[in-house]
Amino acid sequence: MSIVSIFAYILTGFALAADASSVSIVYGTKFQPFKWRYALPPAIAFGVAQAVMPAIGWFGGDLIASYIEAVDHWVAFVILLIVGVNFIRESRHEVEVKTESFIKPLPLLMAALATSIDACAVGFSLSLSGNPILIPALIFGVVTFLCSMTCCRIGAKLGERFGSKLLCVGGIILIGIGTKILIEHLFFG
Repeated sequence: MSIVSIFAYILTGFALAADASSVSIVYGTKFQPFKWRYALPPAIAFGVAQAVMPAIGWFGGDLIASYIEAVDHWVAFVILLIVGVNFIRESRHEVEVKTESFIKPLPLLMAALATSIDACAVGFSLSLSGNPILIPALIFGVVTFLCSMTCCRIGAKLGERFGSKLLCVGGIILIGIGTKILIEHLFFG
């Protein structure tokens, strides 16, 4: 594997990590006071999802890709809508985080799935081109993990400054990301 290929995979990893990073900023707003261990659950969930989904696309190939492409935009939209509405609802209550268990696992896993569905198509395209999946999948996962950790910290800083109002804005952003995914697939497909 060449340096150029690795660099291309890193850039692809940043592109794939964009949605997860946005969600991580929103999660970070909940971390008051911020501790790096609070950022681990979202970073791990998003990193693992971004590593696993390309592998699913690579191994599943045509069979999985055709099914996923038919509904992925709807799944991502509904999941991000649910998580976004939940964040907006939570913004109405002052929340102070005291433990690492603040993030509920099911909404976090749903957000990780919603933000990584497009990585399945990347894995499928790598299989068509005859490229191996292990190194790219690891790179995608590590890049997403690092971006998510960083974005949780950014979100925490913003949360310190703007409080629960930012959680509401974050919920709206999540709904916007879901809407963007839906519109892109329905109209620009």
